Amino acid sequence: MQEKLSAVILNYKHPEDTISCLRALKKSEDGDRAVYYIVDNSPDPKVEERFKKLFPKIHYIGSPTNPGFAAGNNLAIRQALKAGSSHVLIINPDATVGHSFFRPLLTHFSDKKVGIVAPVIYHEQKRRKIYGLEGKVDWKYAKPEHRNLSDVHELGPIISEFVTFACVLISADTFKQAGLLDEEYFMYFEDVDYCLSAGRVGKKIILDPSVVVFHNTSSSFKRPTQKLLISFKSHLRFITKWLPPTKRLVPYIYAFTLYPYLFLLWTYQGFKYAKH
Repeated sequence: MQEKLSAVILNYKHPEDTISCLRALKKSEDGDRAVYYIVDNSPDPKVEERFKKLFPKIHYIGSPTNPGFAAGNNLAIRQALKAGSSHVLIINPDATVGHSFFRPLLTHFSDKKVGIVAPVIYHEQKRRKIYGLEGKVDWKYAKPEHRNLSDVHELGPIISEFVTFACVLISADTFKQAGLLDEEYFMYFEDVDYCLSAGRVGKKIILDPSVVVFHNTSSSFKRPTQKLLISFKSHLRFITKWLPPTKRLVPYIYAFTLYPYLFLLWTYQGFKYAKH
């Protein structure tokens, strides 16, 4: 039986990125048979009209408010599942896929225990080009740690604790068993949280290094420090949800120390950069 694919792109004030992302998906192998959903957390009638003119068959969902990453994606995931989708792709608008994309990711689902499959994310970090892979949680601090490498050509599929949801393919059965994304997270940590939930119901999470997605990392924040409060709240949510009260003290101290430190550091760096 052929899979019924759906792809969800969450737009927030970056319509050009969304358009580029959608075009790349449609040009990819098997991309023409996917059903596409654009969830707009910054709805604008002119932008909506442009999306529909360029892509007449898309499903456009305008959210009256910005409910965040998890809640925004859930709006489309619900519709996709109701329409009978077997697999749902979540992808950031600033991500670009290559020609070989859907098919190699889908092959992993021949193992019925596999619930989540993600590609490698190729991006720039501190002016270095790196490949972002899977991650593990350091439970002493309830701190997710991503693995980054400068080369992935010798790697095979990796069974993972979590993968980033900048680009991820999830089976309908996983949503059925683990539920949708936790909307208590406005942004950040929701991908780690969901992978842990999927693992708890027996689903495998696979990272496939043979598939590479380019991530341009467009920012919706005027200042980098603006995202710290959001990340801090999500971190506290993660600690409370996944750790018993007896093991929360050290992670709480870590979080309440880390984010003020980052705020001061980034503010100083921004001031220093502005002077030059």
